[in-house]
Amino acid sequence: MNQRNLLTDDRPQPEALAPVNLLDERFNQPIQLDHHFSLLRKLNKNGETRRYGLTILFGDGDAANEIKYELAVTYLGLTPENTLRYKLERTSPVYINELIPELVADQLAYEVGKVFYPLTIETSKDGKFLAIQNLEEIRKRWPAVRAAVTAYFEGDFTTRYLQLMDEKLADDGAIQICLRDDWFIQVYFQAIYKSYTESLSIQTQLNFPNLEPMTAGYHTIERLNERTNHFGAIELEHYGMFKPTENQQSIGEYQAKYILSPVSKAIQIIIASWRWKERKDRDINLKLFTLDEEDNDTLARGSLGVAIENLIILDGNETREGNRFWDKWF
Repeated sequence: MNQRNLLTDDRPQPEALAPVNLLDERFNQPIQLDHHFSLLRKLNKNGETRRYGLTILFGDGDAANEIKYELAVTYLGLTPENTLRYKLERTSPVYINELIPELVADQLAYEVGKVFYPLTIETSKDGKFLAIQNLEEIRKRWPAVRAAVTAYFEGDFTTRYLQLMDEKLADDGAIQICLRDDWFIQVYFQAIYKSYTESLSIQTQLNFPNLEPMTAGYHTIERLNERTNHFGAIELEHYGMFKPTENQQSIGEYQAKYILSPVSKAIQIIIASWRWKERKDRDINLKLFTLDEEDNDTLARGSLGVAIENLIILDGNETREGNRFWDKWF
């Protein structure tokens, strides 16, 4: 898959298929950890930006829908509370099943959702999402976004949708909950920068948007591979399960693989999947890939195509038309 054409062209490119040099000194080397077997993020100066391509496939029984877009994550430095600040921006249109949203409900939700970007968030030192920081900025953008939507859309459905958005934006808690259910935020801003103990394996409880708020979450084993992989990067693997409880009757499993820079520990690739059963089988598959070809801290040249082929743990990428996609998932 060509990195530059992630959104528009899935045909293999010669560079992406170039063979990996297995004699490269970066391959199969002991990973370098900090004290107490800790994986710590090495942050550069404020303003450092990393660009990614993201696809998420939502399966719902016999139906499936895929979203795809590019985004940028910029480090903004420390807060007075010694937490970290990041700016998130969508740098491309959002595609649903390879197309710009076509259904009116999808178009409306997409246009209204633009009010949130650029989005400034706060994370803990270990990388976990804490809160949105630019609530007032988002509110100031809303009148212009609302006017543009009103000029293009009309009818009772639009009127009610905008009224609900007015109410949501007036409530700090409602906005925080809305973004806490964002799949990219919940996967990318996980607490992965921490000690993994001498065994390089720990157990945690992880929550994702497909679970009820009061559930215990996925009982997850987080394991670091002790040596760099065949293209010189660090691999962090997650294996999680949840079982029925008083608040959550479904069962399910979660798997993820994080590919990190051996130098800065920045995220280069994430491949993740969730499968669970309620009234019917459901699944979500997420793929995130770096687009920063020229960064010296990225994957070895020519290795991305091989990385994709060797790390896929998903069940294909067939997509079919669905109804009210944005309204249902976001």
